Amino acid sequence: MVIENNDMGFNFAQERMGAAISGVFLFFFGFPFTLVPFIVLPNVYGEGMMLNVFMFCFTLPFLCAGLLVQTLGCASVMMALFPESEFARNQLRKRREVSTSGEPDGDLHSFPSYAEEFGVGRPVNIEKISNFWDDVDGK
Repeated sequence: MVIENNDMGFNFAQERMGAAISGVFLFFFGFPFTLVPFIVLPNVYGEGMMLNVFMFCFTLPFLCAGLLVQTLGCASVMMALFPESEFARNQLRKRREVSTSGEPDGDLHSFPSYAEEFGVGRPVNIEKISNFWDDVDGK
């Protein structure tokens, strides 16, 4: 049974509460990752130029990942607190279009393989294929 829902906001208070709780969780989960450069870099500052560059490059992905998770958490909280805002409506519309379009995300086999493109290999005739044990001679 398919239930059509034409409104673009949250349906129930439980959905809004779940989005708010998960948003707060994501925000605080990403917070330590955001702080990694500020915790690690002062400890190695002044030890050597190469070590400083290495540690900066090492901690940069932690900072980026933490900020990404915190941004997702803030967006979730915004959608929960203000479900009628234009931001929330656009996000929900995008998610529902993708989930209800019925089309796959992408055709994995839309391009021919190397063998198909250049004729490498031999074509397999299914009618000539036999079982392995049919070709084994008995004593």
